[in-house]
Amino acid sequence: MLRFARFRLPALLLTAPLLGTSSPERNPPPPAAAPTELVIVGTVHRPTRLFNPDSVAAILARVQPELILVELDSSFFTPTFELKTPGRENEDLGLARYRRLHPAVRLRPFDIEGRNEFHRRHQLLTRPGEVLAQLDALYQSRQLTPAQGTILDRYYALTDSLNRCNQQQPAVINQPGTYALAERRQHYQFQQLRDVVAARPELIEYHAFYRLYADFWDQRNQAMARHIRQHLARLRPRRVVVLVGHAHKYYLLRELASHAAAEDFRLREYYQLAPAGL
Repeated sequence: MLRFARFRLPALLLTAPLLGTSSPERNPPPPAAAPTELVIVGTVHRPTRLFNPDSVAAILARVQPELILVELDSSFFTPTFELKTPGRENEDLGLARYRRLHPAVRLRPFDIEGRNEFHRRHQLLTRPGEVLAQLDALYQSRQLTPAQGTILDRYYALTDSLNRCNQQQPAVINQPGTYALAERRQHYQFQQLRDVVAARPELIEYHAFYRLYADFWDQRNQAMARHIRQHLARLRPRRVVVLVGHAHKYYLLRELASHAAAEDFRLREYYQLAPAGL
């Protein structure tokens, strides 16, 4: 009589579901949160006919942000992040109009700490004009080299072009062509002119000052970008507006773009977003 050897099924087979039977249903994973939409709005600080407080309020109404970052440091805010005193610049007035209708929107500062004190201590709002006057005098008396004169000419031409942009409507000021123009102009102001000043022995009293002036431009913009990222990480808002003088916009875009994917935010233009209610 034949006998068959007994054998054991592997434990995995014994416990596996039979073919044709369904495994217990599992809850699907929750959908991933959408990236934060980060909208940098380049502004002009003084109202113009085409870009005024009503324009600022209209942009905010279109974007409907949960968080608004303003070009100030923390000394301008109370512990609950209300402004200590109302501002008088274009952005301040437009923001105040918007918040009368949307008082729950959160505000935060993002400028470098101690900005105004640094400006006062080093005369950053007045001394650059002295340097330009000295350079212009050297230019008029034909003491600059041809290359140095060309740099000064180019700086003035770029400044004139940027000043004309300041008179345009917000959608023009916030186009890539405008902030590319701002980048070229700032390159001449903080790098090319710095090199001209450093090369002129007649301007030796300004050598250290102009280096500090140029370095602060980099330090300030880098601090702004860092503070923006910190606010996004801490507060995780759905949509954020940054109100900033438009000459800073190219720098902030450059600093922020490389972090967007890893830190889960998207850079948007305000005019890319559908108006609220549509």
